[in-house]
Amino acid sequence: MAELIKENDMLSDLIKKQDLYKAAKNNKISDQDTQRFIDSIFSNYFLDNDNINFLVKNGYNFFSFSDEEFCFCLSGIAFENCCKANMNKEKSKSYVPFIKAIINNEQYNEYLQFSLKLFETTYSNLGESEKCNFLDCSNKSVENRLYNIDFESTKYLSSNRKNIFDNNYKMGQNFFEEVNNDQFKYFGFCEEHYNQIIDIPMTKQSSDEDIILFNFPAVVNKLFLARVQLEALKTEFREYFNSIEEEAVKTIFIYNIKKVSNHVSSLLNTYSFFIEILKGGSNRYGIAKFNLPKTNNFRIKDVFQPQITPDDFKVVNSINNLFLSENFATIVMYGDRTNSFITMVYDKKNENLKDFFNQYLKMVQAKTKSEAAFISNCSLILADNILFDKEWFDNLTEQDILLYSALNKFRFQHPNMGQEYLKMKFFAGFNKGNNFF
Repeated sequence: MAELIKENDMLSDLIKKQDLYKAAKNNKISDQDTQRFIDSIFSNYFLDNDNINFLVKNGYNFFSFSDEEFCFCLSGIAFENCCKANMNKEKSKSYVPFIKAIINNEQYNEYLQFSLKLFETTYSNLGESEKCNFLDCSNKSVENRLYNIDFESTKYLSSNRKNIFDNNYKMGQNFFEEVNNDQFKYFGFCEEHYNQIIDIPMTKQSSDEDIILFNFPAVVNKLFLARVQLEALKTEFREYFNSIEEEAVKTIFIYNIKKVSNHVSSLLNTYSFFIEILKGGSNRYGIAKFNLPKTNNFRIKDVFQPQITPDDFKVVNSINNLFLSENFATIVMYGDRTNSFITMVYDKKNENLKDFFNQYLKMVQAKTKSEAAFISNCSLILADNILFDKEWFDNLTEQDILLYSALNKFRFQHPNMGQEYLKMKFFAGFNKGNNFF
């Protein structure tokens, strides 16, 4: 299979531009003591207000754009000559940004209509130009499905919503709703090669090559939707940012855009990692393999973001530092009549990612942590696309449903330390935590 994979020309160009974006250095910092303190701050899982204020004073623009910095849209052009130069000077009286809409139900419904139209337009436009990711294939990508499931005949629940901007989640609510066949779609492969991937006969004896290829669509799916989100935000910024009156709303809007930009840039790194190993000749990958009794209670096919290593507490991903690249691994479940097989693919050259897996797998092998609970919590807490069997889910207590909702969706847009501490403490104690097997 490896010889069939190529690097999508459009994505290749975007990767080069995001490399340029990441390579831009901050020239305002010259004091060595200040730099050492900044380095120590960057090792924090969560940045508090004092951390952020210190970084802002030393040239890290969390809440504003400087003219000379590379544009957030990853064009490779300075902000001044890119999105700033294309901003609409006219003000719209009807426009309501997300930050204001979430405090008013009527305005939020209007925002949903606005954002859904923007999402669907951007999704279609990007899909029209998307190429298949297979070598020697000149075909355009067609619309693919992340899960090869007919959701009309097999009932599942998910917190995933078609409109990627519909993310007004509130504590104490059940976020899981019945999935339909219009969800979990993306553009990534032509029909022939999409079918070739989903028809790979996956078993516990599957080769590394087949496992990596079977995991690859999870990356392509996440990257495509993230690019749609960034492109839609670029359109919204250019058209409506000057319509926002409140400075506080502007700063949060800019923070959110920068966060999405970093998300896309980081996913491009993961995409490049998969391309490298699928081409052959690279041994930088690690695969965690699990073989457990068959379960129909849930499904998972996604990328996920490990947070903290369990032994030495090193940060793998910061929850709110948008100047650190995000680090991803894939998690995919498949099975036969008697077993469920789960594989996780990750970059061994990323020391913190490698340590996360080495330390947790050592605990699992020593039986100090539950293998089933580790997979369950990675799927629920650190990923987005978990599916729950409707019949199984409907038999849960209301308390469990609300807990699963909170753990799954509160990758808080603007978290506080207490919320994140409780969530990660729950994950670290997963021996007594969730077990969906």
